[in-house]
This record gives sequence, C-alpha cells and structure tokens, in this order.
Amino acid sequence: MMKRNIKIFRFLSLLLILIIYSSCEKTLEKKEKNDLGLFEKVGAEQSGIHFSNNITENDSINYFSYLYIYMGGGVAIGDFNNDGLQDVYFTGNMVENKLYLNKGGLQFEDITESAGVAADNRWVTGVTLGDANQDGWMDIYVSVSGKWVTRKNLLYINDAKEGGVPTFTESAESYGVADTGNSTQAVFFDYDLDGDQDLYVANYPLTEPGPNMEKYLRYRELGTPYDKSDRLYRNDGNGKFKDLTQEANLMKYGLSLGISVGDFNQDGWPDLYVCNDFVTPDYFLINNQDGTFSDENLKLTSHTSYFSMGSDVADFNNDGLLDLFQADMLPKSNRRIKENMATMNPEKFNSIVRNGLHHQYSANSLQLNMGNDKDGLPRFSDVARMTGLSSTDWSWATVFADFDNDGHKDVYVTNGVRRDINNQDFFKAPKEEQDKLNDLELTKKLPFEKIKNYAFKNNGDLSFEDIGEKWGIDYNGFSNGVAYGDLDNDGDLDLIVNNLDEKSIIYENTTTDRKLNKFLRLKMNGPQNNTIGLGCKVWLENNGETQFQELTLTRGFQSSVEPIMHFGIGSDAAIEKVRILWQDGKEEILNNVTSNQMLAINYNNAKIQGKTEINKSKPLFEDITDKVQLKFKHKENPFDDFRYQVLLPHKTSEYGPALAVGDIDNNGLDDIYVGGAFGQAGKMYHQNKDGIFSEISNDIWESDKKQEDVSATFFDVNGDGLQDLYVVSGGNEAKSESAYYQDRLYINKGEGKFERNRTALPKMHSSGSCAVPGDFDNDGDLDLFVGGRLVPRNYPKAPRSFILKNESTSTEIKFVDVTEEIAPDLSQLGMVTKAEWVDVDNNSYLDLMLIGEWMPITYLKNEQGKFVNETDKIGFSDTAGWWFGMINEDFDQDGDQDFVLGNLGLNYKYQATEDEPFSIYMNDFDRNNKEDIVLSYYESGTEYPVRGKGCSSEQIPVINYKFKSYEAFASASLADVYTTEELKESLQFKVNNFASIYLENQGDGTFKKWPLDNLAQIAPMNSMVIHDINKDGHLDVVHAGNLYGSEVETPRADASYGGLMVGNGKGGFESKMPYQSGLMVKGEVKAAKKIRLAGGGTGILFAKNDDYLQLLEIL
Repeated sequence: MMKRNIKIFRFLSLLLILIIYSSCEKTLEKKEKNDLGLFEKVGAEQSGIHFSNNITENDSINYFSYLYIYMGGGVAIGDFNNDGLQDVYFTGNMVENKLYLNKGGLQFEDITESAGVAADNRWVTGVTLGDANQDGWMDIYVSVSGKWVTRKNLLYINDAKEGGVPTFTESAESYGVADTGNSTQAVFFDYDLDGDQDLYVANYPLTEPGPNMEKYLRYRELGTPYDKSDRLYRNDGNGKFKDLTQEANLMKYGLSLGISVGDFNQDGWPDLYVCNDFVTPDYFLINNQDGTFSDENLKLTSHTSYFSMGSDVADFNNDGLLDLFQADMLPKSNRRIKENMATMNPEKFNSIVRNGLHHQYSANSLQLNMGNDKDGLPRFSDVARMTGLSSTDWSWATVFADFDNDGHKDVYVTNGVRRDINNQDFFKAPKEEQDKLNDLELTKKLPFEKIKNYAFKNNGDLSFEDIGEKWGIDYNGFSNGVAYGDLDNDGDLDLIVNNLDEKSIIYENTTTDRKLNKFLRLKMNGPQNNTIGLGCKVWLENNGETQFQELTLTRGFQSSVEPIMHFGIGSDAAIEKVRILWQDGKEEILNNVTSNQMLAINYNNAKIQGKTEINKSKPLFEDITDKVQLKFKHKENPFDDFRYQVLLPHKTSEYGPALAVGDIDNNGLDDIYVGGAFGQAGKMYHQNKDGIFSEISNDIWESDKKQEDVSATFFDVNGDGLQDLYVVSGGNEAKSESAYYQDRLYINKGEGKFERNRTALPKMHSSGSCAVPGDFDNDGDLDLFVGGRLVPRNYPKAPRSFILKNESTSTEIKFVDVTEEIAPDLSQLGMVTKAEWVDVDNNSYLDLMLIGEWMPITYLKNEQGKFVNETDKIGFSDTAGWWFGMINEDFDQDGDQDFVLGNLGLNYKYQATEDEPFSIYMNDFDRNNKEDIVLSYYESGTEYPVRGKGCSSEQIPVINYKFKSYEAFASASLADVYTTEELKESLQFKVNNFASIYLENQGDGTFKKWPLDNLAQIAPMNSMVIHDINKDGHLDVVHAGNLYGSEVETPRADASYGGLMVGNGKGGFESKMPYQSGLMVKGEVKAAKKIRLAGGGTGILFAKNDDYLQLLEIL
C-alpha cells in the first residue's frame, strides 16, 4: 500500500512538474508572441499576389522625357463578387493592372484576364471604387496619365456575378467619364444629395517645373482652359454622367494629386479638399448646396503644404470633427534635407503670398479642425510638428485607421521616390557635362536611396508615437499607393502596399489574434442608389468618449479602401450608443451593441429625426467688434530684417501693435490706445455710455508716427487721478542707439486731451518691449520697469533694460534712470519680452519677474530697493526658452503668486530637449568685421546647423569653398562647418524646452514647473488674460499668440485661434477647443487686455500685427 502511495505521489509530482513546465512554456510563447510586431508580412508564395509595378526606363520613357514617371500606382480593396471577402485591385504604369480574388485565409487568385480589367498599355495611375450604375456591385474607375498613347480614363462596370468570378465591362466612353485630363485619382461621392454617386476627377496637366505661378495667375485672370482643370461629373442615374465642371465653379488650374471628401462644416453636404503640387495652391471646396462649390482655402487654413501629395480625412482626436492630413516631401534626416531640399527664395515665397496662393511650406500638414466660425466655415490648425508627423521624407499616401483597435486612429505613410530628382549636387553639376549625355543616360546618373514607410500610433492626446519598426511595417523601398481592409475577416485592418520596382506587400494585422483589443465593424446596406452607404456618418459613444467616421473610399494616394466602417473599441465588451446618419437625414440609434462583430446597418431601419445640433457647447464669448464700431487696423510697414542678418530665425521688426486699456476720463468705462507701426499714427478711442467707441483726434499721435509703438500702458504718473500714457518704441528699422527708439510719455490733461512731455524721461535709445508700472521703493508713487527687446540688427545680443524711479514733484514730472545703481544686471540681462512686479516672497517689496527670448525665467529679488539676481537660487537656471507671455495670480488659492508662462510651444520647427538643446551662436566666423549667427539642433547626438548650404554660404561665402558639394555639407556637423574653437569663443544661448508652463509657487522660495496640456502648446502664447470665464468660482486663462515672422523655410507659427484654459482652483488647467468656448481669434495677436464695457459687461480686446482689433464680450 505504501509503495502504491509512493508511486501515486511520484506520478502526481511528475504531472505537477509537467503542468508547471507547460504553463511556463505557454507563458513564454505568449510573451514571445507579444514581443513580435503587430503586423506580419504575408509572402507572395502564401498569398498568391505577385504584383510588382516595374518601371523600365528607356530612350523614350525616362525622367527627363516624362517628369511624372515615378508617381507609381495605387491599390483598391473591395468585394467584387459579394461573397463577403475583400478582393484587391492594383494599378501599374508600365505593367498590367491586376485583380486578385480573395479565396479566404489570405490567399488570392489572379483573375485579371478573365475579369477583363488589365487596362491595355495605358499609363495607369490611381484607382477608386464605387457603384456607378446603382446596381449594388462595386465598379472600378481607373485614372490614366502619360503622353504616349491614349489618356482616356477607364470605368469597369461590374457584370454582377454573385459568388463567382467577377467580370467587368469597360464603359467609360458610354458613361461619359473617359476623362483625358492626365488624371491621377478620382472619387465617387454624392455632391448634390440626389441619392446616386457622382464623380470628381483630379487632373495633373503636363507642365514644366518652374513657371507654374505665372501660368496659374494667367489662368485665374483669363479663365482656365478645359484641358487644364479637374472635372466634376454628375451622375444622372441612367448610365450617364454629365460634365458640370463649369457650372459647379470648378474650372481651376492645379497640379492635382490627392482628393479627400468629407462634410467638413457639418452642414450635411460633402465638401472636397484637393492637394496640388508645386506652387499651385490646394483647393478647399465648400459645397454651397446649390450645385456649386467655393474655394475657401485661404480662409479655412493658415498655411498648407507646398508639394501636396496624398491626403486623408478623419476625426483623429475623437471630437466629432473631420481633420485632414496631407503629405509633402520633407525628409526627417539632416543629411537628406540638405542633400535634396533647395533653398526657398524669400522673394519667391513673398510673391506667392502676395498673389493669393497662400502660405505654403514643404512639410506634411496635419490640419486639426477647430470648429466653425461665425459664418459656418470650419477653421483648421496645422499641428504636424507637435504630433511628430511633419517630416516623413518623400511621402505619397497618408491614411488614418485604427490599426491596434484602441479607439484612436493611427497613421500610415508610404515613402520613396525611385530616383532623387531633387538632388542638389546633380542639378548643380556643370551644364557642359550634362549636355554630353542623352536623357536616359542623365536619368541613370540620378542617385537613389530607399526610404522607409512610417506608422504612427495615436496616443489620444494630440501626440503620436513613431512605431513603424515596432509594428513591423516600416518597409524600406519605394512605395506609392496603400489601402487597408480586413482581408481575413478577423476584426482588424490589414494593409496592402503598391511598391515601385518591387513586389507589393500584404501585412497581416494580428491584433485580434493576440486578443489585444476589440472592434466593431459596420457594413452599410443602403438605399437602392447607394447600397454601400457612401457619405454615411456614424458616431460611437462609450465611457464619455465619442468616435466619428464618415464613409468615403478614396484615401491616401491613388488608392481606395474597403467599404466597411471599422472601429476599434479597446477592451470594452459593448458600446453604449451607436448613431447612424444617412445622407438624406434618416437616422438610426442602437444601444448596448456587443463588440467583436460585423454589424449590418440597414437603411430601411432608419427614420427621419429632428435636426441634431453637432456643437452643443454654449459659447462663452461674443464678438462685438463691429457692434461697438472698432475699426482700427494695424498696418505693418515693409522691412527686410534678413537683409542685415541672413540667418535670423524670425523677423524682429514686427512686435506691434501697442495696446493700453484704461479709463481716461473716469466715467467708469475703459478706453483704448492702440499703437501704429512705423509711419502709422496710433489711435485713442473713447468708450461712450452706449458702448460705442469714438476716436479722439489729436495731432500728437500723427506727429509721432515715425516711431514704432510696440507696447503701451496707462498709469497715473503725477497723482492727479488721471490716467497718463507711456508708449514703448521698438522694432529693428533703425540702427542701434538711434533716437528712433526713444520712449514717449503723454500726460492726460483731462477731457480726452493728452500732451507729450519731452523732458520727463531720460535718454533711452533702446529697442524696447514692455513698460510695467510699480512702486518698487514703497514711496507711494509708480515707478517703471522698461524692457529692452533687442539690439537692432544684432540679434541675439542683449539690449539694456531700465528701472526708472519716479521723482516727480507738484511742478515737474521726472523719471530717473537708476538701473546701474539698484539693478546693474539689467544692463545686459537678455532680450526681455515681458515683466511683472510681484511680491514673490511676501516681504512687502515688489520683486521683478522677467522673461525673454533665449532667456531663463529671471527673478530679481527686491532687497529694500536693491535688486539681486536670484534666478539660480530659486531654481530657474535651466529654464531658458522663447518666452513671450506671462501672467500671475494665486491660481491654487494657497496665498502666494503663481504664474502661467507662454513659450514658443511644441508645434514649431525648432524642438529641444535637455539632452539635445536648440542653440544659437554669434561670432565673426569669417573675420569680415561683421557678426554672424548660426542656429543649431541635434540629431542622434550630433549637433548640426539648422540651415542648408545655400543660405549658410550667403552669410559666409567661404563655406562654398570649404564644402564643394551639398553632400559634403549635409554630412558635416556644426563643428565641422564652424570649428570647435570658434564655437567656444562665440556668444551662445540654448533652449532645453519650448513648452508653455504653469509655475507653481511652493511658498518656500521655490517653484514647481508643470507643462500645460498639448492643446495649449500648438502656438506661441504672446499675451494672456485672467478671468473666471465659466463662472465656477475658479480663475481661468485666456491666451492668444502666433508668430508670423518666421524665415521662409520655417513654417510660421499660426495654429492658435486664441485659447481658453479652464482652471480648477488647484493650479490645474484644461484647454478647451474654440468650438467649445466660442473663442475664435485669428491672427498674430501681440496683446490682449481685459476691458470694462458699457452695461456692466467685461470684454477682452485683442491687438494683432498687421490686422484689425477684435473685441470679445464674455457672456
């Protein structure tokens, strides 16, 4: 019995060991599997897809005979035989198109020949899918380009063979859509809401590089020739389409590459965004609901991409508004930028802007929808820099899709041009050498480099993670079209990429197999004329968050995605609410929908509902500018700052207008002084009891218009109870130490009359930034701090700032410069932008807090009338930034003063970290008795000059001799170009962080820095106002800014429409979108002031450079 028990014990022990081992092995297997990429590449032998878009260069077909040779082909995904499996169609330029039937299990059969869709010998480009004849079967529209054979586009009508091998009949001619305009892509959409699918065709007229602006302007004035325009075809529902391009107001010249359709302004009618190459501006075509479109691009976007390629539209931040991503060709690496990107000529850039072709920059644009303005038009902000999506090299397709099913739409970008056709060294080579070669020989001398594709995971907070390598989809080659769809019906989105000169790729998504997240897929069973449900909108509401999609198939570049709505929903087992809205207004609402299923949505279940308000937030502001008759426009004078310093990061002559708010006649209402630029007189406005502002005429403003007003403040100088006016002179127009920069003091004589006092101020020939009154010596009158902004034409040298002691008497107004005596650090402290008198340490003496460009947050402690720099002691030594805005208040209600500080923000070309700072050096590098500047940044631990060989050698010509080629300069570090020794001898400033912050006073002589949320980082904060906007008892912050004076190779900072940060009374802030707050302030805001209004209200007045005043009343 005992032996039997021992055997049983041994058996159980062995079994336990095996179970434990098996469990460990399974755990190990799971871990190894989870460490694999999210996608797995499916080999051609397994899938049966061998398509390769091969280009054969020859004497007649090469880059120099056909500039568009490397644009590649597209890919379309759709179920052509209605068997529930998504099939795949590829387009090829010099090879046959291919149609692959999905057999299940990611295996496909080539049925091209039997289907009749090979497309003969035409140079095929894009492909899109739709139901052209309203029979419930997917048709194929193929775009054609080239110059050798016919350029007629193709329409393959599905012969409707359910479950079998699909066949098609080419019918473009008979349907009226055999467009010959050199097409790149098309899109089916119902622009007139008559229930069927109309067609927009994007055309890229054959042209030579270079003179496109002149051609565009000529066509704009005289009319665009028919063969140079995109086309709009209306589906008449009888197997015929009618060309209504002219009637729809769409005869426009552009080099069109990408199209996106969406209801951007939420009026129920589909709009269009068309990407145009080179200088021809993009179209933002708003549907007028009457069969016509209006191009509103200049109004709706603040800037766009220059070489606009493919695009996609989606709500990437889950706020119910459609955003837009467009691809350009800015490399990510320092080397490729400097080898391949030409210097942008400032005069050319300015000419583009002057002629109404918009601000265009060579970088990807991620246009965040900020909501509709008062005219019902959507406004957009480019946030590509902040999200890390701006620079993906020569990019073609961009698509939004939730690849990991976490509820946030990710991004995939295809890349690569077969030869580096922008290589600077190649095109700068001696002409006589190139003339010896024919076009084919020249083409083959062009260098080439394979470029990886990018994938970006959406983090859900206006940030993305570059995750292509980790996910296993960073193919290195030359990719053009891409499409997504669930090819194996497992609940996640697979990818198909069309490559040039290499086999196409299928990536299997393993999200569902690995049970990472759940999904919901919706197949729309629409009405008879639109069975796939194009234009249908769907909202998913769950756990307080909303996802939104609108069904459109043309996405990315020359490609078309599956006609299924796919939602990732994270770990949720069910969705609380699904709302479906059809284009005719019928609606269906589903509750408690189970996840992990394909759900059929039937049009017949939908009903007409009442009109739904999309933006439910009650506005907190009302624009009353016109109502109160404020019509002042600041007019910036033209001045070329870069003539004096070629490598300036931005202009330094555009810091106005000055703005001061105060009650000049003690009637209980605030009045306004607004300053002019050089050559423009300032204006004084009196607020009447009826709320109307009337200009107070005074010759003194006119007589002083030869100075530039950059800041102003009202305060009682002489204790007579009247608000006097101090105006700071600034700018960069005059030389250093010029009387042009002398500040001015105007004494209020009562009844709206002011008189300039020319003796009260000391000599102050410094280009200034701000003037802040405060009684620093506790003697009962108001003294002044005056900030120095710059040493003219010597950026970034530190100018002199001033403390002016008020020594006025009953008979004389007098300010004395006591800077050297009590605050000698101010003689060269830095390029001050803002200052505040604040009793930081609660000792009853006003201390001085200062910020500036390239400056740390600076604390000058008031030791009973003497100022000691305790910046390092208080912990601010590492806080250098481009600080533009500052306010202070006890935001956390603990009895001391906290600060909100506005920096450059995180949405600019210039980025910085503690390990890799952004720097500037100043030295006479070429020993010509003139100081030079150089900006630098880091890439992978190496410091490089920001600017390229062309503009760098314009400042220091010897660089051209030191580096004979662009390739040599592109590989050179900063020290290679300027030498380590000379850099050490230079004046140097560096920034570790450009984030705007909340600075919490700890009450013990130290502060804690908290970065503001990402929405607050989209642009520089120049000015701020404190008020309890939402009336919850906690102080909120309204901010505004932007920086329009960037050098032309750096996209201007223009993403802000003003911002509201709602405070929680504990020092925390939450930023609100403009559509939530009603705050919509477009422009480069230099000053914002709170103002008391007639009727007891409170307003905020915004002063903008080269723009109108704007007054918002707080509701």
